[in-house]
Amino acid sequence: MVKNLKLMPDYECFALWDIDSTDNINPASLPISEDLKKRIEKWQDVYDATLNEVDPTSSGFESPDAEQAFDIEGRAIWEELKNELGRSYNIQHFSVIENDVIK
Repeated sequence: MVKNLKLMPDYECFALWDIDSTDNINPASLPISEDLKKRIEKWQDVYDATLNEVDPTSSGFESPDAEQAFDIEGRAIWEELKNELGRSYNIQHFSVIENDVIK
């Protein structure tokens, strides 16, 4: 059975989600390389740093370039996840630039 995952950052969560159950997935629980696990964690940390806890409505990236770099890294992580997990996983990615899911 194919597992359906989505790579999508959210504040103070893991960046991976089980599409079928909406559970948050710890990257450490997946059969992926340590480098990729660390890369996902770092990517999520970058997103968490955009949170303005005093005024959450003003949260966001410092610049369009920072947002673009974040989106590019997310796409690269998505591609690597697909490579490492293979056909037993269907992985989607939420693009912060497009504000939409990429399949």
